Amino acid sequence: MSCDICGRPHHAQRLPFLCAVDARNHCYDGRMKNAFALLENEKLQKEIGEIVKSSENEIRPGDSAQNHTIAMRYSLSEQRAAEDRTSRIIEQADRLKAEVAAAREEIERRRAVIARRKAELASASNGLGARRARQLEDTERSIQSLNFKWERSADGMARTRAFLCMEAAKLFGLRRLKKSNSPSPYEYRIGSVTITDLSSMHSASPEQLSTWLANVAHILSLASYYLAIRLPAELTLPHRDYPRPTIFNLVSSYRHDDVAFPGTSPSSHFGGGPDGSNNNAPPGPRPRPLYVDKTLPVLAKEDPATYSMFLEAVTLLAYDVSWACCTQGVSIGDRSVFEDVCHIGRNLYNLLIGQQLLGVPTGKRYPSPGSVDKKDGQEDAASMTSWVGRYSHGTARNFLGGAEGADFVKSIKLPGPLKLADKLKTKLSSEVTAPDWEVLQEDAWAEVEDEADGIDARQDKMKNGKVAGDSNKEPRAVSGSGTSGWTKVKSR
Repeated sequence: MSCDICGRPHHAQRLPFLCAVDARNHCYDGRMKNAFALLENEKLQKEIGEIVKSSENEIRPGDSAQNHTIAMRYSLSEQRAAEDRTSRIIEQADRLKAEVAAAREEIERRRAVIARRKAELASASNGLGARRARQLEDTERSIQSLNFKWERSADGMARTRAFLCMEAAKLFGLRRLKKSNSPSPYEYRIGSVTITDLSSMHSASPEQLSTWLANVAHILSLASYYLAIRLPAELTLPHRDYPRPTIFNLVSSYRHDDVAFPGTSPSSHFGGGPDGSNNNAPPGPRPRPLYVDKTLPVLAKEDPATYSMFLEAVTLLAYDVSWACCTQGVSIGDRSVFEDVCHIGRNLYNLLIGQQLLGVPTGKRYPSPGSVDKKDGQEDAASMTSWVGRYSHGTARNFLGGAEGADFVKSIKLPGPLKLADKLKTKLSSEVTAPDWEVLQEDAWAEVEDEADGIDARQDKMKNGKVAGDSNKEPRAVSGSGTSGWTKVKSR
């Protein structure tokens, strides 16, 4: 609020609300005018008196009455003007006095309000530190209770996820069997099909490879759904107009629209018109097939490109299984060794069944609400008996897409799928160069049977004594019994 007299804004210390000096100065203006008016009136009175005196001395008998009347009227008018100015000055001074009194009353009222507020603030501030400490303690206790409930809920969800994965694996018939007289102590089967070791895929039939790869892709997709994790290499299961499973590489995963099945045209798959309206569309990513129609040695000779893509698909599937194991705390051995990373059967079994059998219950991994817990209410990783279901992309706690989850994923150092595919191709090609067995067609076996029949005839003649002198030169017999008609020993 500004001063009505001086017009300056109010300040509590430097400029009072209504300064008495300004009021006095304002009154001085009227007083000075009144003084000037009185001096002027006195001067005029003196002049009038002198004029009257001089006029009385010089006045003529006929003009005395008229001049006296004029002088009286003039003096009366001057007196009335002075009185009018004086009354206005007095009225203005009274008004200023009333305003000053009202301002003082307002100041007193505001002082009383400020004093009352100070008293209320002092009473409210009394014991404020204790109240703040109590509120802080209550807040920390509620946070600990929420963390306890959150951790307990997350633990229950993790156990549920692990249980669902194990039950799904059991329904698919995933099991581990002991092997005797074999370099590897166990073999892993899904249903009635053995999960072939990647380095021995050349000896497997295409039906066996396609069957166990399809089953592994299906159960891995189901497990990723239960665990709420997004695999680095996207799997595509069979669906309408897509009869067999495929897998995308790491660059193309989750960055594409609908893709046609390999070997079919996109226009026929998505209903493109005959006018070729989809011909100008850019080609999408090419999925890698998780199936074969021929044995791998034949496929490598007839279609090297498809052979390379199939090996890349298998290594991408193994990479997905190993990555899922690492995110769920399941050990796969040495992460830099090809045999440990690409052991699909063992890693998948340990992820879905083996870890639950070893850990039994996941144990209590959350603190009590009254205790002072560690950061985020979590215990050290060493005290956890099982991590399966803990980290995921579907929950806010232990979120793999957050900052801590991204750091955790970056800490998983696995060889790239291309490097794994190159190593697998090298292993398989080294076995192809010098095989102990070779695949023969039916025509070749016809010649072998003819030779075997001739040798049997010679042996019969030797037994009957019709052939002499051949006892020391008996040829080695090649019997066709015990073979299935598709292998023979190759001479070294």
